[in-house]
Amino acid sequence: MPSLFTRLITGELPGEFVFKDRLWVALLDIAPANPGHCLLVPVHEAQYLAQLPAETLVALGPSLNRLISAVKGATSCPAVNVLVNDGPEANQAVPHAHVHVIPRHTADGKLIHPKGSPYQSDALKRMAEKLRAAAG
Repeated sequence: MPSLFTRLITGELPGEFVFKDRLWVALLDIAPANPGHCLLVPVHEAQYLAQLPAETLVALGPSLNRLISAVKGATSCPAVNVLVNDGPEANQAVPHAHVHVIPRHTADGKLIHPKGSPYQSDALKRMAEKLRAAAG
């Protein structure tokens, strides 16, 4: 069964789109963290960003820049959060890759990124070594 986003993209379900092109669509989130909260969704349906075709990933940067400019222009916000919940363990609610662009204003009271605990002793170095090995 097609994802919720695919059903929106194909017009099976109604959505409020900011823009559409061959590879990406931008639309308003129906449960926004702040007014103007948008989603950037690839037309190609894949649960994870890493599963998207190279052409789609290359177009992500320009599409994201276009959406950020639109959100800032429409909401007069000085900043945005750009978030990806890549998988159900990361709170991905719809199993179709997407990027959140959330307008932010001074003292808007939204906590998007909770503070973590600093690494202890050489745990930072060990983690960096693991990541470098995994990255190749």
